[in-house]
Amino acid sequence: MSGWTPPLLPARWYDPARPTFVGRRAELATLEEVWTAAAAGLRQVVFLGGEPGAGKSRLLAEVATTLHRAGATVLLGTCAAEFGPPYQPFVEPIEALLPRATVDRDAERLRTLAGRPAPAPDHEHRPELFDALVDAVRAAAGEAPLVLALEDLHWAGPASLQLLAYLVERTAECPLLVLATHRTTTPDRSAALVGTIAQLYRLDGVRRLDLAGLDTEDIAEFLLADSRLSLPRARSSAAVLRDQTGGNPFFLRELWRDLVARGGRPGDLRAPMSVRDTVASRLERLPAAERQTVELAAVVGEDVDVAILLAAAETGRAVTLTALDGVIASGLLEAPLSAGGAVRFPHVLARQAVLELMPATRRALQHAHVAGVLEASMPASDVRTQRLAFHYAQAAALGYAQQAVHYLTEAARAAGRSLAHEDAGAWYEQAASLAADPVDRDLLLLAAADSHLLGGDFARARSLAERVAGTAEPRLRLQAAMAYEAGSWHPGLPGHRAVELLTEAMRGVGPDSGDPLYVRGMASLGRAMAFTGATDPAGVLGRRAIDLARVSGDEDLLAHALQASLWNGLRPRDATEKLARATELTQLAHRTGDVGQLGPAAYFRGAVSYLQGDLAAMSQAHDDLVRMARLTGQGFFAYMAGCLRYARHFADGDLAAAQRTCDELLEMGESFGSDDTEGSTAVQTYMIRRESGAVQQVRALITGEERPADHWAPGLLALYTELRLERPAARLLRWLLDGRLVEYRDSAQWPCVLAYATEAALRLRDEAAVRTLRPMLEEYRGLNLVAAQFVAVFGAADRYCGEVDSLLGQPGAEDRLEAALELDTRMAAPLHRAYTLAGLVRHLRHVGAPAPRIEELVEEARALAEPRGLPRVLALLGPALDKAGPGPAGLTARETEVLRLLAAGLLNREIAERLFISENTAANHVRSILAKTGSGNRTQAAMFAAAHRLLD
Repeated sequence: MSGWTPPLLPARWYDPARPTFVGRRAELATLEEVWTAAAAGLRQVVFLGGEPGAGKSRLLAEVATTLHRAGATVLLGTCAAEFGPPYQPFVEPIEALLPRATVDRDAERLRTLAGRPAPAPDHEHRPELFDALVDAVRAAAGEAPLVLALEDLHWAGPASLQLLAYLVERTAECPLLVLATHRTTTPDRSAALVGTIAQLYRLDGVRRLDLAGLDTEDIAEFLLADSRLSLPRARSSAAVLRDQTGGNPFFLRELWRDLVARGGRPGDLRAPMSVRDTVASRLERLPAAERQTVELAAVVGEDVDVAILLAAAETGRAVTLTALDGVIASGLLEAPLSAGGAVRFPHVLARQAVLELMPATRRALQHAHVAGVLEASMPASDVRTQRLAFHYAQAAALGYAQQAVHYLTEAARAAGRSLAHEDAGAWYEQAASLAADPVDRDLLLLAAADSHLLGGDFARARSLAERVAGTAEPRLRLQAAMAYEAGSWHPGLPGHRAVELLTEAMRGVGPDSGDPLYVRGMASLGRAMAFTGATDPAGVLGRRAIDLARVSGDEDLLAHALQASLWNGLRPRDATEKLARATELTQLAHRTGDVGQLGPAAYFRGAVSYLQGDLAAMSQAHDDLVRMARLTGQGFFAYMAGCLRYARHFADGDLAAAQRTCDELLEMGESFGSDDTEGSTAVQTYMIRRESGAVQQVRALITGEERPADHWAPGLLALYTELRLERPAARLLRWLLDGRLVEYRDSAQWPCVLAYATEAALRLRDEAAVRTLRPMLEEYRGLNLVAAQFVAVFGAADRYCGEVDSLLGQPGAEDRLEAALELDTRMAAPLHRAYTLAGLVRHLRHVGAPAPRIEELVEEARALAEPRGLPRVLALLGPALDKAGPGPAGLTARETEVLRLLAAGLLNREIAERLFISENTAANHVRSILAKTGSGNRTQAAMFAAAHRLLD
């Protein structure tokens, strides 16, 4: 927006009373290099870390001030240790950018992020808010290089860190420098921030600078500037101070100031001392009025409004002002540089020390006084609510719990309106801990559980819901049981505990088919039972809940029932019904505007589409999940979209892309609170590694004597099979078939179990085993095999049926394998097709089919497997039929023939006619030739042929 005036830098950065800036030469050189890249349009991020008092904020201020003088726009945001707004480090930068917003909708979103929610349509989602800030930052940086300075990120909440990551990931080509300070030592070291830094560190232009202590020369420079010491005396004093302070700039300054105030010399230092000790020493020397004033200032906050201080003080106005002057003279507070400005502590460590030295009851009383002043003087706003919530909570023990609960609840609701669900959950919990009435406490805990569900911390949601489910009145108990179940099914946990809680709660409410809460409970119970493997009873409950919801006419209730019923197993016989329900849920969500229901609907449309071999529908489902993840900002939908993406990469035979997606899924899974997805990712990774031949790397760790009960037995069987440990594999297969395989029949992993068992039986040529498995495979006739959440995809079940029939000498084996090929082709799945071709080759060899046909199939399979690096498929095909040995770049004899014809200008159809092969096989050969020779096109391949004299 033309005419926008960037904000001024903080006045304190220009304070002539600030101590001289010394040292940090290496860090300044690095930041100069970083700024050069940022100014050139390559976004840079530097995390400035160190212990408290290490000089992080001072270095940030020096760099930002220098860049501001050079023409950069500087926006500063800070975090407070106490009750701050949900997106607190971004509030000040957003307020500065608001005048730039030329679109009303963007302005509303920015105000929401800044804690001033404007009227907005229902179902606004976090990424839409985040996009408004990204656009504003890009626009501002387009006018002048932008520095975003964020202080004390170790106090930033989850919502703030998500916004930071979102902004950094979407500004790669932008003249932007993000400078963020954070503490790296306990207890302030933030695990959430460490995770965010690790997530961003993989991006270009992101680095860390951890500040060490000042060395002796730096300290000597400080002493020369701050005193009249001679150079030799300064150096000798610096050595003592370095030993005492470790070079910590703030500790150094405070210790030196205390020493000077006492009239001592460096040799008089008492060791060991801490910042708390030095502050205590200085407090002891203050008159009573001055000590009371600095204590009250510490209670008010880091930046202290003098008017608030005067109104809350127990002494008169004149006495307080005189005392304030004395505190400023002592250096415990810094004076404002302009009339009406706030006084502030020189460092948060000084304020913390003052608070720690106050008696607890006096500190609580002062919080009550400050809260009373704020309540009477501040206009209504979210900031007022947050400050009152903090101060009354600190004074709760003195009888202010009711006020604390009120303002904490209001603050949580405001955070929810800003879509900062994590902050809302924490504040609801704090309110619940102070609530006197049991029903109020339970309602607040349920509100906290709902917020944590929206924020993706399913484990915390379950914990809170279980507390309420064990003590609340019946209807609240049922709501809590449903919240527990919601926190259980999202990360895919077994549903046994949810079934217990729901069953007991519904018994307490009593059966009432006209009660919407009871119908919701029934639908949730059906889903919970499905996650225990009780598929048939779950299906009965699901259908009953849907019928009752339809009768009620309540579309929200119907959406819940439809969505819950989708998880009641995905056996082939259920696929058509599940697809119809998912389609109806999609339509219902569009009609009601509850887009949150679109995610589960899209996931099941994708699962059914893969099962039935509908590639277009599967792709559409993936796109819908990606859109849902973006709209809602909920990682669960992004995770489900990633599972579909993994399946597509795997079926394509793009193992590198599949592994990258696996890594992303593991990272996303780790964000689900204490729940993780390591089990699912482990199977996905195993499937990739067995295709690439990497499973042999674990051979030394496998004895063959492992106890099946100590492991997931089907996975152990797959590992034995792949490592060709025939005796252990045979023993474990018999163990599973001895009545134990049925235990997995109703689980979501059943297709995976069935595939692993069949593969073992085929490898062992165990006819008795395959006869047992054959009827189980028949259920999937004409379909693909896929385990839940796309943990493993195996392609056409007809391939397995055909190979089993071939081993047993049954008629129709070739027909089943041909049917599998047709499904693989429809799915455009090269890896699946390569396996089916290998199965067909083995069958045709077994029945003595003509060699030319076998050779053509082998060539087609190799043309699919070789460029994709699929050694497992190549091993199943057996030795190459080429007796002449590989040609240049590893070309087979047939590929050399194809290359000669390609170089002669023949099209794939013409090559196929000349060599009596299919056009599809010819195309596969051409792709393999381009990959092996490193050619980008047919012309380059022809040039390769000429260079290697293959055209003679």
